[in-house]
Amino acid sequence: MKRFNSYVNYFLAGALAVVAFFAIGLFIYDIYLLLFTDIKIEKGILTVLGSLLVLWASIELIHEEINHLQGKGFAIGAFIMLAMAALIRKVLIYSLSAEKSEELLIIAAVIVGLAISYWLVGGKKKKIFG
Repeated sequence: MKRFNSYVNYFLAGALAVVAFFAIGLFIYDIYLLLFTDIKIEKGILTVLGSLLVLWASIELIHEEINHLQGKGFAIGAFIMLAMAALIRKVLIYSLSAEKSEELLIIAAVIVGLAISYWLVGGKKKKIFG
């Protein structure tokens, strides 16, 4: 069973690498759309930032999977950070729409809750600037 678990973890690491590869493609495509189509600059920049957050998320997951394969513990903090990044992406998209203000407030409250959770689970131990 332990060997099977190792194979599944290696498969997961490979799948995350494929996702990262496609996220790079999405990022490049979004930049192309921003530069060479008639998309509004605000929407284009927010779309590029959104795809950059997806790329960052996949890189962070790969990093955590490598740590897991090396025998380090399960990092719940990484998943909390990814949830915050996904919500921040949603805030970026919703900020273009005036009628989504209630949803923005709810998402902001959830982000604050996730940030407190991250701090409680151990994010407070990491140095921010070094």
